[in-house]
Amino acid sequence: MIADSERGLFCPDGAFHLDPLLPVERAVVTHAHGDHARPGSAAYLCTPECAALIRRRLGPEARIETLAYGERRQIGEVAV
Repeated sequence: MIADSERGLFCPDGAFHLDPLLPVERAVVTHAHGDHARPGSAAYLCTPECAALIRRRLGPEARIETLAYGERRQIGEVAV
């Protein structure tokens, strides 16, 4: 289930935000457009193809994890 929050779309079962509007603990980024990859979050999850663009946009200190398109990862109670 996805819920609206002041920081953007939130998945409580996975404790992550999807393309957050403001900094969050864990951001799942669907693609590297500037309105989806915003600075300030503690961690980002994206595809390897997006990672280079996000790194360029957010700098070397950004904590970025990658997940290949079609690959699944369990985050809390949710398969992403």
